Amino acid sequence: MINNIKTFITDNKKDLLYILALSIFLLIITIPKLYAQYNIGIGNWDTYLYLENGRVFAKMGWGDVPSIAPVLPIILSKMFLIAGHTYKEAIFNIDAVFYIIGILSFYLLLRLKFNENISFIGSVIFSTFTLLYSWVAIGGNDIIGVTGTILTVYLFIIAHKFNHKWYLLAFPIAAYAFLSRYTAGVMIFTLLFYLIINRVNLHEIKHIIVGGILGVISVSWFLYQFYIHLGTAFPFLGQFSGTVSNTVVLDSGFLPDSWYYINHLPNYLMSYVPNVDTFNAIVNPMGNMPSIIAYAYILLFLLGFILLFYKLYDAVKSSKHELNGISKIGIGLSLVLFIIFLFTLGSISYIFSSVIFLIILFIYWKVLEPYDIKDLDYELVMISLFVTYLIFQSILFTKNDRYFITVLPFIAYFITYAIDSLFTYLSKYEHGIKLRKIATVVIVLALLFNTLLFVGEIPTRNDYEDIGDACEWLFENRHINNTTYVHSDNWPAVTWYLNIYAQRGVINTSNVSARVKFAEEILTYSPEHQPSSYYLDTTSSVKYDYPGLNLIKQVGSVGIYENKYLNKGYDYLRTEDYNNKLRNDINEYNRTHDNYV
Repeated sequence: MINNIKTFITDNKKDLLYILALSIFLLIITIPKLYAQYNIGIGNWDTYLYLENGRVFAKMGWGDVPSIAPVLPIILSKMFLIAGHTYKEAIFNIDAVFYIIGILSFYLLLRLKFNENISFIGSVIFSTFTLLYSWVAIGGNDIIGVTGTILTVYLFIIAHKFNHKWYLLAFPIAAYAFLSRYTAGVMIFTLLFYLIINRVNLHEIKHIIVGGILGVISVSWFLYQFYIHLGTAFPFLGQFSGTVSNTVVLDSGFLPDSWYYINHLPNYLMSYVPNVDTFNAIVNPMGNMPSIIAYAYILLFLLGFILLFYKLYDAVKSSKHELNGISKIGIGLSLVLFIIFLFTLGSISYIFSSVIFLIILFIYWKVLEPYDIKDLDYELVMISLFVTYLIFQSILFTKNDRYFITVLPFIAYFITYAIDSLFTYLSKYEHGIKLRKIATVVIVLALLFNTLLFVGEIPTRNDYEDIGDACEWLFENRHINNTTYVHSDNWPAVTWYLNIYAQRGVINTSNVSARVKFAEEILTYSPEHQPSSYYLDTTSSVKYDYPGLNLIKQVGSVGIYENKYLNKGYDYLRTEDYNNKLRNDINEYNRTHDNYV
């Protein structure tokens, strides 16, 4: 075994050195980002949901949204159990680790086509994209999901090309990638496309079937838990219903603009935090100031696409084999399908749009197959991944900057493709090798310096910390337990800090009639509804008064309201007399505020 290890090291010495260099680079930029997040604390709504579900899996308290992607919460639960208590830093650490794994996996994926140096540069570029780096250690599942996607695609390709046994690992990782971030499932279109164009044999199919079975077995526990708590083993199917039918999604991120991500692309690739003091500029870089590097990236990306298609054109043009009649018909059909694809994009399901595009790629595969073009299947896979993820995220009515992380690896691929072509061009000159080395050092050092500068600009003010302080005050000054009914417009955060099941309490507008209706909804008692004892307003700039509620404390941006009849005891809040007094309060509130309705 020792001899095998020595042989492996000898055969892959250059790769191992580049991986070591890449790992050092990643540690240099990850540790400061992780440390900054330790100081800032939780700065994202969904982070609370993952932490809460991790607490539930560890059986250490309350949680919410059992249908949420479970892989991150289960990893958190193991860390909680090892530590013996829950702690928010666990999710920051997990995020950072998977970020590093994802970049190293991307290096391996690039190495299937490029040399070590180009793969290293491409990985450094990907790792320093502003959108990706912004989300390092924040505590989301997007980085975990994209890491799983990259690793799955890599394993599928090497399983087909080198050893079919890798399918036994590829499918479980694919399953975990999907349950890490449901949108990772979009890669299924590309994986099926790859298997179809490569015409797998019976021996390979056997490994694929066994791998698929292992994938299902590996996540069966999660599916069972879904069935127990939700009555269905597949709650995630509903997550895609909106995109399949393009129905309106009632969500704070409702943005039907299909060009949203394209318009903000420079901000995602390389941008600077504006002169603000809120952490939201990190969570949502769409408001950042794009750097000139971002536009250079866009030019390289376009150049990469152009050079790829020129390579295909040149291969056909320089070949002795002319296009036959069937190939010409195929090209004509593909052009018709492409027009249909463009004109129906956004008006039909993303599934149909993706299938149409993959049919176009399949036609070109059949047309170009006789020309024996090197890495053609690999390059079509990269095009497929880029387009299918871009289609999915753009058509999806609910948009958030971080969702675009799934597209970034494949943008980085075409940037890398262009850099590889430019380096090849440089090698034609007398000092070409020296110029490539200098260019590599300049690119890496420039991106390293720029990334560390970005960390220093991260705004430190975090409004979510006010919620933690408010919950701490409430816990210390009022009798709070699992029977206490608390409503909040940020119920996940309140649930996490108080370790109770906080109720959703969101007022859509601040006018008088809306406030009256809201108070009536959360305070009225019925056998089906328990009145709220406390309401925490975390977002309103003005803390308005409500009938039946008293503002008892304001902690930073958070207002703590108490049911005005709570002093008579919890039991009183469940009586008809309480409801009568509440109705009187509401009538009096309406009377005194008539002029403001």
